[in-house]
Formats: sequence, C-alpha cells, structure tokens
Amino acid sequence: MKLLTFQADNESHVGVALADRIIDLTRALHFTHADLRCSDSLLAIIQAGIDIDQIGAESIDRLSQARKLADYTVTAPKWLPPIPRPPKILALALNSRGHLEESRLNFFDEPIIFAKYACNLVAHEGDIELPPFPQVVDEEHELALVVSRDCRHLRPSQARDYIFGYTICNDVSARDRQRERLKMGQPYSYAKNFATFCPMGPWIVTSQELPDPRELKVQVRVNGEVRRESSTADMIFDPFEVLSYCSDYTAMEAGDVISLGTYAGNKRLVAGDVVEMETERIGVLRNRVVAARAPWPNFAAETSTGPLVKQQR
Repeated sequence: MKLLTFQADNESHVGVALADRIIDLTRALHFTHADLRCSDSLLAIIQAGIDIDQIGAESIDRLSQARKLADYTVTAPKWLPPIPRPPKILALALNSRGHLEESRLNFFDEPIIFAKYACNLVAHEGDIELPPFPQVVDEEHELALVVSRDCRHLRPSQARDYIFGYTICNDVSARDRQRERLKMGQPYSYAKNFATFCPMGPWIVTSQELPDPRELKVQVRVNGEVRRESSTADMIFDPFEVLSYCSDYTAMEAGDVISLGTYAGNKRLVAGDVVEMETERIGVLRNRVVAARAPWPNFAAETSTGPLVKQQR
C-alpha cells in the first residue's frame, strides 16, 4: 500500500495511492472503521501498530462494493511530507561504492550517521530554496526507511520486521559550506540542514508491498533530462544492517526515518531546475529549485563561506 499525507480543510489527512486515483483514507476509515482512533495521522497509524494494509484494503473494498469510492477520491491533493514530524530523521554519508570513489575519501568500517531536522521537510511538488549567498548546492537522491515500532539492539536478520515501509528522500547539501566545515570536523549536519533541504515523499510504500528494497533501479532527472542512474544494490550497508546499527547506539522509535545515502554522478542544482527522483516500485519525488526569497542577516552575502556577521559591541 502507498500511504501519503495531504492537507484538506486546514487539516492533515492520510491518503492511499491506488493505480488510478488517490483515496482520502482518513475519511474512508471514519466511514468504514468508525472505532479506529488513529486514522487522522500516518504517524499515529504507525505507532498504533495496526495492519493498515489489511484494514485499508478492507475499507476500499467496502466503499467499492457500496459504489461510494468516487466520493472519497482526491483529485488535486495539497501534498505534505508523508510523516510531517517524524520523531527523528537520521541519514547516511558515503553509503554507495560509486559515491565513495568519486568523493576520494577514505572508507570507514561503520556507517557514518548524522541528523536531518524535521523542520526542514518539504513535500512532493514543494520548493527547495537556495541560500542567498554563492553556494554549490547538490541534490542527493536516497532511499529512506521508516521504522514500524520502537526497538533496541536488533540484529540485521531481525530488522526487516521493524520496518514499516520505504520512501524517497532528497538529502540536499550545501557543498562549499560542507567543505569548510570538514576542516572543523563537522561536515554534515550544518551543510545538510538549511531550511527546505529535506524533500521527502511522495508517499511511503509499506513493507508488505515492498519487502526487500536492495535491488531497485534509481534515477534522477533534472528539467526532464536523465542526470544519473544507479541501483540500491550499490549500497555498502543495506537497510537492514543500517537499522540494526542505529538501534544499537540509540533508541529507535516508531515513525523514525533513516535516509540511506546517495550514489555517484552530477548532482548540481540551480534556481529554476525541476528535479525528479524516481525509485523503482516507489514512485517519483518532484521538487522545484528557487532562489532565496529573503536575505540571511547573519551571513555574509558575497561569499560562499566565511565567519558569522558579528554585531559591534
């Protein structure tokens, strides 16, 4: 099942993407499963631990048999991130053999983990806003997993049972700032957490529909032209190994997201670009790239790197 979140009447609703339409699953479940108390939020559904694939299929079947499915169809959804506020977002650096080679960096024996901030999430069809100073900005097309239930100290063989599903994440990165911060020993969190630098979506494909994502074709198109292609088979650490590793060093919670690293190729973005990230069996995440809408008063506007603009004392 492909589950999404969208806005309707100033409220968030859960939707399900079928082959030919999107159904308002929140409204559908209110009608068919009135006793269900978690249908207003995809995070609440995950945390409740219900079999949403079965319950959702039952709801759609009942509506179809009653000839009411059209009443719950959403024609032009206002997209939100699949989980608008996940408990945490972790991400991997250098988890692709090709990307490691092109970066000319030494390999480490463990995954390199950093945090992305939920406040920077952008939905499918939303805008990636560039900073108002010179900066090389790259897209990073990544497969991301969603944790199904709280867990600690998993083995990789157990991790599959703790994954709710998979989505697409764009780990947008400010490269000049990243190289500057590398000299300080902090290359990732700063450069990958500018506002809007975490597009995600368009939906989550549940693990019942996609039990093993380790050999999926992936492709990035910019303005309709294929920019780069690869496969999730290029990952150094697979999704089950990564979740197992993360569960050892910190408590993983239902609804957490782990973005699993990008692959090699030209990733450069400029204002005016439309970037489409396709992952086989999941779908396409599409976003526009726009110029900065306002200055940042604490950053020097003329240089790509540099110190904080300090106040006179």
